[in-house]
Amino acid sequence: MPSVNIKRTLQSMLTLLKKWLRPPRTLRITKTGWKFLGLTVIVGFAAVNTGNNLLYLVFGMTLSFITASGVLSELMLRKVSLSRTFPKHLFARQPAPVVVTLTNQKNYLASFSLRLEDFSQGNAAGADAYILKIPARQTVTITYPLVFTRRGLHRPEKIRLSTHYPFGFFQKSATFIETEDDLLVYPEIEQLQPADFPNPSMYAGEFEASQKGNGLEIDGIREYVQGDSSMRIHWKSTAKLAKLMTKEFDADQRQRVTLLLDVAFPDKPIPATFFQEVERAISLTASYLMHFMQSNFQIQLITPEHRSAFDRGPRHLFALLRILALLQPNNGHSRQQFAHAVRNLQRTTVSKILISVNPTNGYKLSNFSKIVKIHPV
Repeated sequence: MPSVNIKRTLQSMLTLLKKWLRPPRTLRITKTGWKFLGLTVIVGFAAVNTGNNLLYLVFGMTLSFITASGVLSELMLRKVSLSRTFPKHLFARQPAPVVVTLTNQKNYLASFSLRLEDFSQGNAAGADAYILKIPARQTVTITYPLVFTRRGLHRPEKIRLSTHYPFGFFQKSATFIETEDDLLVYPEIEQLQPADFPNPSMYAGEFEASQKGNGLEIDGIREYVQGDSSMRIHWKSTAKLAKLMTKEFDADQRQRVTLLLDVAFPDKPIPATFFQEVERAISLTASYLMHFMQSNFQIQLITPEHRSAFDRGPRHLFALLRILALLQPNNGHSRQQFAHAVRNLQRTTVSKILISVNPTNGYKLSNFSKIVKIHPV
């Protein structure tokens, strides 16, 4: 036990030592700065060689400019704090507005000419924003677009705040390390074309707007989801279960669609384009999800690893998008489960759309409303 405490103490001391040794600012000489430094050296040599008082005066002025540049650039960054806020929902390859709040905690001095760089995109360039002035004891909020190129979990990267103030001789910067949780980026949403949709006559039902009336029979009771009409609330079940319940009609049962996504590893050797096809299939499935949710369909999603229930509404949509964002190709038992689920669904009358990166000749194709085979890119 004492050895563990000693080890922890040494680790803490090492962390503090690294923090002390790490410079609080990084300094880079600009192209203009190198020219000015060269001029300063030339003037200095000329003053020493000639003993001319005017050259000594000019040499002293150039040195004062360099000193003032270092001091003022440090003051611009001192006591400036920032916080970054990402949107709640992020989609791959879609610009997301990121909000950064910068606070100048200095009592009297404003901060001028600050450049903010966000490296969360995962490339060296990052996203840039320019702040002309942050008055003393005030806060400035800026918004800039950020694009994530792939779906999945992303760790928010560092933010660098830099300045060339006042003369542009040096770039002094401070780095802020983000400590918040990972960001979930949903798959890319594509613009679907008319040819991507099944024939409307193959849908198991019509939209609710064309089915309203008193002649519809109640098929069952389910939990209320956002977007349901208040006229359909079943008050007796609501009072009994202490939560909102809504009536489900026969038309609602027909207004359903099942999306089947086959991204399992093939039996044969994996082709070079397999993972590109997987990403394309997942993106297309997410696009179908958005379309049918906007059309007020109840949606079921079946993948080699997941099988959701039928539901509608934003909560269900983003739960399915989360599944797609984290989905990875798999094989073995999960593929067997997927094939079994497909065979069982073929006996139902629900509209079914199959998106597959594998051959579809093992299924009865006439039972699907639409089959999309993802071809090599």
